[in-house]
Amino acid sequence: AYQGFASGDLEKDSFAVRYFVSRGFELLCCQSFAKNFGLYNERIGNLTFVVHDQKVVAPMKSQVTLIVRGMYSNPPSHGARIVAGVLNNPELFEEWKGCIKTMSGRILEMRQALRDRLEK
Repeated sequence: AYQGFASGDLEKDSFAVRYFVSRGFELLCCQSFAKNFGLYNERIGNLTFVVHDQKVVAPMKSQVTLIVRGMYSNPPSHGARIVAGVLNNPELFEEWKGCIKTMSGRILEMRQALRDRLEK
């Protein structure tokens, strides 16, 4: 559910999306940054459109904008600024990838410990 938490590797965890794009699929991909950035109540994420014809981008954006405005007109930007700051700074990005790897390892250890206890 959260990129990087399955394997500790952002690239590896994005394989499925990259695979479908490489096969020529058009798609929408939602991504949450709530847990993998530790921004639990900021509700930060993105929606990525992959399309072949750039002519559909403007109408798609228009429709999404109508939906979003119906839910909230001016979303908070605090979480978005944090995520953008990390993703656009090579040093912070590398530090974040290290944190993702650490957290992924912890999740795997906890799952294994639970399994071990259940099997006893």
